[in-house]
Amino acid sequence: LKYFLGIEVVKCPNGLMLLQRKYMLDMLRQFGMQDCKSVQTPMESNVKLGVSDGNVIIDIRIYQQMVGKLIYLTITRPDIAFSVGAVSKYMQKPKKVHLVAVKRILRYIKGTTDYGILYTNNDFSPSFFCDADWAGDKETRRSTTGYCCSLGSGVVSWLSKKQPTVALSTTEAEYRAATQATCEATWLEMLLKDLKIKVQRPLVIYSDNLSSILLAKNPVFHARTKHIEVHYHFVREKIQEGLIDLKHVNTNDQVADIFTKPLPKEKFFKFRRKLGLQDLTMCLRGSVENQARY
Repeated sequence: LKYFLGIEVVKCPNGLMLLQRKYMLDMLRQFGMQDCKSVQTPMESNVKLGVSDGNVIIDIRIYQQMVGKLIYLTITRPDIAFSVGAVSKYMQKPKKVHLVAVKRILRYIKGTTDYGILYTNNDFSPSFFCDADWAGDKETRRSTTGYCCSLGSGVVSWLSKKQPTVALSTTEAEYRAATQATCEATWLEMLLKDLKIKVQRPLVIYSDNLSSILLAKNPVFHARTKHIEVHYHFVREKIQEGLIDLKHVNTNDQVADIFTKPLPKEKFFKFRRKLGLQDLTMCLRGSVENQARY
């Protein structure tokens, strides 16, 4: 297999890489961005878009085509998942400021057309990271859930999605993110079992919120948590069954942060590398030192 549905499969000295290089180049040519100046991140740090931003309405058709193409690109580019999710909320009535945000993503793609997810055969142990940006939407005040699952070197599953209801606290927002990650971990364990791959229990899910971890592990139902929907206590049952274990991780090492908010470039580069995204040209050289640098 070398090319399927716009996805390239490249054999590297230390594994396989999935990328959409031709798809990205065709997309840049389609929208006249092939000669644009590249940027290092898909979204400026601490930028929050809103419906009321600006008053200049643009061509909806072009905007929808751009966002639609970017949505398909997230199949192999989890580093743009949050940015694409942020601009896709304005498909019905986009403004000029939203178009500028989309073009910034395309400028980021221009400089990273050789990037893809590298999968090596060194290790198949799954690792999960979950996070939430509490009240991140400046208009609805809903939180954004982000999680990712890696099998050894590269991510195989990830999510960046706005929560359906407003969370009343950081603990509640993080707890909901942990629950969605637990559902994904349960599904992944069943899939690996069908593939005859042994998975050691418990599956570890890393969160940077101690309050949500303590809430999930505490078997006593406190009155302060009654406002949290019953189905979110699913994570507590899985902990008691021994399927998963919630562990604390430092915020600076919380990989799922890349799915919940725009990050400064140093942090963005660090988490992008931890997702397994590598430069194809460096991987083909087979140099571990050069891969670590990028």
